[in-house]
Amino acid sequence: MNNARHGLQVRTAGVLVLFILGAIMAVGQQKPLPSVISASVPLYPRTPQMAHIEGAVRLRISTDGNRVVSVEVQSGQPMLTQAAQDNVKTWQFEQHSPTTFEATFHYKLLPSKCDAECNCDSAEKPSVLLHLPTDVEVNAKELMVCDSASHGPKP
Repeated sequence: MNNARHGLQVRTAGVLVLFILGAIMAVGQQKPLPSVISASVPLYPRTPQMAHIEGAVRLRISTDGNRVVSVEVQSGQPMLTQAAQDNVKTWQFEQHSPTTFEATFHYKLLPSKCDAECNCDSAEKPSVLLHLPTDVEVNAKELMVCDSASHGPKP
């Protein structure tokens, strides 16, 4: 009985060691992400901003070692995907081995508060935060329309 239990413990420990080694090897085999050395500043597209559309766009990007050679939309609101694709195509990289990776663009509208005279502002300021090449945040003010007939702003 003791031999059987000892054998089970040895096999369990062996499987655990193999699992850990496999995980380490898988992490070690991942290609490092290329460094972006030049890129245009991404903007919030005007039409989605006016339509109060926000959300995330996921892209699969392939490079030739210097520039983006293909961009495939994985998910995202169609009115936002073109802006993300156009921005990625401006990226230039330090020389690297051709690779493919995913990037996510997060488009967020900042809520605005308006007074009775339709003076509107947001507590947060518009911003662009770049964690290239994998993550981009684009924050823009929510656009408001002032309706003088109802004496107040409307989103």
